[in-house]
Amino acid sequence: MKRPAKHIKHQIIYESICSDILKGLYKPGQKLPTENELAEHFHASRPTVGRAMRDLQQKGLITRRQGQGTFVRQAANVGKRTLGLLVHWQNHPCAVSTMTTIFGIMVPEILKLASDFGYSLLLNNIPHDTHVDHVKRAKTVCQRLIDAQVSGVFFTPLELADHASINIEIAEALDQAGIAVVLLDRDLTDSYHRSNFDIVGINNEQSALVLTNHLLEQGCRKIDFIAGPVETTSINDRIRGYRAALAEHGIRATSKRLHAFDSKTLAQSGPPNQHMQNLLALIKQGHVEAFVCVNDSTAVDVIHFLLRNGVRVPEDLRVAGFDDLPIDSSLPVSLTTVRQPASTLAYESIRTIIDRINNPTLPARDIMVKTELVIRESSGSQLGKKLASSG
Repeated sequence: MKRPAKHIKHQIIYESICSDILKGLYKPGQKLPTENELAEHFHASRPTVGRAMRDLQQKGLITRRQGQGTFVRQAANVGKRTLGLLVHWQNHPCAVSTMTTIFGIMVPEILKLASDFGYSLLLNNIPHDTHVDHVKRAKTVCQRLIDAQVSGVFFTPLELADHASINIEIAEALDQAGIAVVLLDRDLTDSYHRSNFDIVGINNEQSALVLTNHLLEQGCRKIDFIAGPVETTSINDRIRGYRAALAEHGIRATSKRLHAFDSKTLAQSGPPNQHMQNLLALIKQGHVEAFVCVNDSTAVDVIHFLLRNGVRVPEDLRVAGFDDLPIDSSLPVSLTTVRQPASTLAYESIRTIIDRINNPTLPARDIMVKTELVIRESSGSQLGKKLASSG
């Protein structure tokens, strides 16, 4: 059964305008198109546009002036009540939605909360575009934040396989400038060598263990893990949790069960690439019953790929994601996943950085927010009930 999409339109409008504001396409103080113009542009009703605009106002991104129109909210003066952002918060250029990463959801929340606490937020994105020199861009943004004399910076270590040292270099440069640093989601290095900076995130290992256990409880024993091409501490912890769940059931997670590649390549046209061939061969030969995907975006790519190749989900193969974020509304099966509470993560991020600004000598802390397993159709939990009722 396809998940209802009756509330999708206003969210698409919200995400589109929000993304344009955060990318700087609409500048602070700039007047936005009227609701009639937006309704025509998005082929939507005025009430639908109005709901999206109310959501943007509630997030602190826009302000409405009686008789004048709607404007992008002005940032406060740069200075000691200013925070900075150095995050991959926008999505992969091939992503369907503008808000399909945890950071795409968290940034507007952080922006609003910063304002509530009397801080402004300088938005800086390190885009995923392959044509961008990520190291050069990251260094430029870092220096810009230092020159602005911001009080603190939210930093998500960049996913760069060949330049991992840049993350340590950036964090240390900010620290030496007397700027409080809070890492989001992951540490600078591996999980066994803790950095000296606060981290706000989730228990990735325990969450992945719970997710994998759910698939095991559905009767799956041949479970593979699909990750991205770059390792991070959060991804490694998810893999560790997946392996721990299998080990608890006496199943050895061999290296052959771990697949690391960019899932966007599954959508490419032309002859099947090596990753496509490998996945289809595993399924055809009965070597895999379920995929645990590193995030929802990867899970969506995998499900679309499977369906295009005649593999039914969950009847032939089960799939689970991670994050519980807005996903492709055309997905014909609802996705089992782990929910990261973006609003709570944003709140804890703001609370932690203000605490760090006021108490710079505190030991580094791990602030972990509890996740929730969200069981839907893709893991086959409803399949057993259907079979039982038809027997």
